[in-house]
Amino acid sequence: MENWSRIFANNKLRLLAAAYLGIVPELVLENTNIPGYDDLYRNFNYNRLRAELTVKHESYPDFIATLIADNETFYVKKSANLTNNTSIYRGYFEYRGANHFWVAGKQRIPLGVGKFWNPIDVFNPVNIQAIEQDERPGTESIHYEYALSRLADVAATVARGKGVIRIKGYLDFADLALVGEFDDEKNLDIIGWEAEGELADTGIELRSEGGGFHDSRTGRRHTEFIVGAEYGFANSLTITGEYHYLDLPRNNELAISTGFQPTMLWNCYLTTVINSDDGSGFVLPVLEYSLSDEMTISSGAFVYFGKDNSAYGYNTDRFYIRWFIHF
Repeated sequence: MENWSRIFANNKLRLLAAAYLGIVPELVLENTNIPGYDDLYRNFNYNRLRAELTVKHESYPDFIATLIADNETFYVKKSANLTNNTSIYRGYFEYRGANHFWVAGKQRIPLGVGKFWNPIDVFNPVNIQAIEQDERPGTESIHYEYALSRLADVAATVARGKGVIRIKGYLDFADLALVGEFDDEKNLDIIGWEAEGELADTGIELRSEGGGFHDSRTGRRHTEFIVGAEYGFANSLTITGEYHYLDLPRNNELAISTGFQPTMLWNCYLTTVINSDDGSGFVLPVLEYSLSDEMTISSGAFVYFGKDNSAYGYNTDRFYIRWFIHF
């Protein structure tokens, strides 16, 4: 009891000192637990405790420091293996001015508009087979944006062996961007585009990204792009589709996802991904229930079909339950 009193007193002193110095800290904790089953691991359990600390200063509101640390535990029954790892998920300083914006540190680079594939994202593209698709590895980099006008900006990002320059304009009918990139790890130089907008006031959102890719080592060139659309009906049904094309090696993929909210607390999702060249693919049904404003539980499955699923990296089905709490 005495130790807890001492800890509480020390924390109180820290908070008082922070308030006196004008520093405004904000701490958020999250816990995610994902038990599941597949033939590769048999039963597995993944647990992540995440702490996010944001620090601001009353006299310098344009400057923000953010640190997000994860403690991850992964258990695999098949090999009776338990691992534990603590790492920095995000850690960066940022400045938000009237015309200038920069971020330095381990961060998520906002690049691309695809929901299921990100051809031009050389930093941390979406993983269509991930249970948590919003979880993207951070990149240690420097990101800078300059507002050319109210409706246009230019951005540059430099990381180890990678870089991108993007010019973007926000027009009445669409947001358009021209992108130039290099990726020394894959020996690629890329000239690409981003486009996102609404089709003639119909409520249908259209998006596309892609480009021409040049292998600086072999001199070979190829094209890769996505074209997608999304529409939300009045009854809370949302349909999203996306086509992915790659000509080296030739690859045609299609993803269709439907989302429906039958009640305030329930959400249902069904995603189907198919490779039209060989007929392989998978189906992902997800059912989510909100236990409270800060707590959700969901269950889902990756069910694979077709003769060859090697393109997706899995040949066995996966089942999981995901529990999330924010506090």
